[in-house]
Amino acid sequence: MSSKSNASRVQLSASGSTVDVVSIPCHFHGAKYDLLDQLFIPLLSSAQRASDIMGLRTGDDQAPLRAAAYLAGELLRDQSFAPARSLMTSVAHAFLIDLPGNNFEAETVVSSTGTKRSMFLLKVSGAIRGDKFLVVDPATGNNLFSFTRFEADKPDYFARDFPFLAQESRPSSTLLSGAQVSLVSGVVDLVLGVPLGDKVVAVRIHKLAGTSSIEVRHSVTHETIIGLPLASLGNISKLLETISRYLLANPKAAALFR
Repeated sequence: MSSKSNASRVQLSASGSTVDVVSIPCHFHGAKYDLLDQLFIPLLSSAQRASDIMGLRTGDDQAPLRAAAYLAGELLRDQSFAPARSLMTSVAHAFLIDLPGNNFEAETVVSSTGTKRSMFLLKVSGAIRGDKFLVVDPATGNNLFSFTRFEADKPDYFARDFPFLAQESRPSSTLLSGAQVSLVSGVVDLVLGVPLGDKVVAVRIHKLAGTSSIEVRHSVTHETIIGLPLASLGNISKLLETISRYLLANPKAAALFR
């Protein structure tokens, strides 16, 4: 059975990707896959297709094993991957697909954007048949932010939005400490003015009870612009700066306020 721990193989200075499928006794190494977006959606789609074809949700207790075998067969037929019983090579991205457990994970190296250049590790996890993925800092165990399948499908999401959110979330993830616990159970709905070039635009900060993240929405249409960790509320000045920087870096999002 494939190992359920990919962290030991993910290194800051490494390249390429590896894929583990639970119940399959080998690893799949893709040396040419240096970017997260090259495999995240394709692998997730392949796992969902294997689940559907093998009737994972309605089949017998062997359906998860057949789905895993089907997915492994797809990877074996893909000449971009090299199967190996043991893999000592360090990689930049490690994927774990657990069809019996309905879980999709990725450990990845992220390069920050802006003037402060740095590299750090993140873990992404979510249900194969779900729509939401949680991003965690494995060094601290802090939940940083979440994103949906719809967001991940957007062009340049993993090249632009993902590293931006990761960079902005990490410094602020410890801000609220004890106060954050009480905020999780509460509801937040407020309107803020955010500087955007030579004008100020209104955004709505929205949070549902029991959630550990906030949504920044258009104040009129309520369209979600960006999701941020709950700890962002601990520093409103930085929150405004983060939203402003995001809008300036994303013309499509900024266009919503014209």
